[in-house]
Amino acid sequence: MKDRISSFRRIKASLLKRNAGNWREHTDSQETALRAILDEVGFASACLVRDCKNGTYELIDGHLRADIAEDEKVPCLILNVTKKEADKLLATFDVVTSMARTDQLALDCLLGTISTESDALRDLLDSMKLEKLEVQEMCEADDETHLLVDSYRILIDCDKESEQVALLKRFKKEGIKCRAWIS
Repeated sequence: MKDRISSFRRIKASLLKRNAGNWREHTDSQETALRAILDEVGFASACLVRDCKNGTYELIDGHLRADIAEDEKVPCLILNVTKKEADKLLATFDVVTSMARTDQLALDCLLGTISTESDALRDLLDSMKLEKLEVQEMCEADDETHLLVDSYRILIDCDKESEQVALLKRFKKEGIKCRAWIS
């Protein structure tokens, strides 16, 4: 595979050219959360920038970090890519990352180890947790062994909901175990 990283530099954020094709819209809550993590931990990731070959650098990834940093220097990976290649990265970089699935139990365990003084960061971490009830249901599931035995069912097609409701009422009145199914 090609290595397109040509160098690493710290560049004043206000000097980084914002990419006109940036399609991400950053919400206030995202900015608040990012400010909180930057305040508490600091920069732990570099902005991706394209060397425009005229002494300027155009952002590919890291627009919000650069906006927050304003006149501070930010870590930047300088990529040796064309404008078209930069556009491909801009279009796909976050999308490919978001394709990963979440192992919620592993995330909940990790979140349980993190402490913070920041209300904004605590809110973000709490929003990432699976609801306590859901975790409890996953860990303390009912014994459903009885579902493994043979069972016999009849499916009745109804033309309208009122017919289905009437049949359900009639069968339940007759002591027949039944339930509604909508497809």
